[in-house]
Amino acid sequence: MTENEKKKIKILYTVTNSDLGGISKLILETVKYILDDVDSYFIMGTPGYFSDELEKLGIPKDHIYFVPMTNSIFDIKQHLNAIIGTLKIIKEVKPELIHCHATTASIVSAICTRITGIPALYSVNGWPFTDGITKWKQIFYKILDILICSSFKKINTESVYDKNQGIALMPWLKNRITAIPNGITDISEEYRKKDFSTDGDLKITMISRFCPQKDPYTLIKAVGELVQEGYNVKLDLYGYGAETEQVLEEIKKYNTENIKYCGLITEAITVLKDYDIYSLISNWEGFPVGIIEALAVGLPVIVSDICGNSELIDNNGYLIPRKDVKTLKEKIKFYYENRNELSKQGQQSRKLYEQEFEGSVMSKRFFNLYKEILKF
Repeated sequence: MTENEKKKIKILYTVTNSDLGGISKLILETVKYILDDVDSYFIMGTPGYFSDELEKLGIPKDHIYFVPMTNSIFDIKQHLNAIIGTLKIIKEVKPELIHCHATTASIVSAICTRITGIPALYSVNGWPFTDGITKWKQIFYKILDILICSSFKKINTESVYDKNQGIALMPWLKNRITAIPNGITDISEEYRKKDFSTDGDLKITMISRFCPQKDPYTLIKAVGELVQEGYNVKLDLYGYGAETEQVLEEIKKYNTENIKYCGLITEAITVLKDYDIYSLISNWEGFPVGIIEALAVGLPVIVSDICGNSELIDNNGYLIPRKDVKTLKEKIKFYYENRNELSKQGQQSRKLYEQEFEGSVMSKRFFNLYKEILKF
């Protein structure tokens, strides 16, 4: 072992799933800039996109572990098995710090940090008790987070909105709750938006999982009605998930070629420049990586007025009340009739990305937080 390797911080990252999504992308962005400073190990439920991308980064296979986890909070048997499996890996790896993401992984990590005494950082990718979730679930998750958050040395949120939510719920943990916004690596010039449509088609895209959290139905309805009213608006949907068939059925209602499901895409950056507007209509969110990707490309955005989304809008798009088809149609029509605004707001998106959401900046902030926790 070299002298440089001895100085690395040994961190064990835990996450529930290995699928293509914001959490996987966030951890990859965090790790890639600190490979020389951190000896990284990973626990996830199953092999998949995340584990494949880690190997591409140069993470050794023997640093990646698979511990089956469940998204069902009430599957006690599975949680116990995950805790036992994680404790065995902790004993083998001997990390200095555990960094957990997602609710299930945070429950497992909270118990493991209590048992082992190894400090842990919890990255909250959107509080599970946020607005948009049913009331009984909000109450349940508030109780759950109160129980587990006291186990962590630090709780990081992705937005000031979520930081304030956490402090309001757990004021006694005020000094432990931080806010580091998400970031992504800058994109090459070839993927940046250059020419917007000046007439004819107005092209919109939404790229997301299809699940109760997301709401592609409001966007489909808004575009479908605009097409029926004679507007040449086109919508391409990319995604995957439990509600894919439901989304396809919703598209069929409008009997138009202007609304299409384009399947799963692993690299949104490669297609975003083909569109005039990026839209992400959701019932709740943390701090969506998808919107940040659109900012980096230089697209105006139309997104739900929820959680931390307002921190991604600064004269570069519009916030829409949850499930508000009427307002969404008005904003789309505004762009349709004022094409010069597309380029103007797209430039503002790019500027906002450069100032606030570049990946290396986020990674450096996390590394500084690691050092703070460990008094490194």
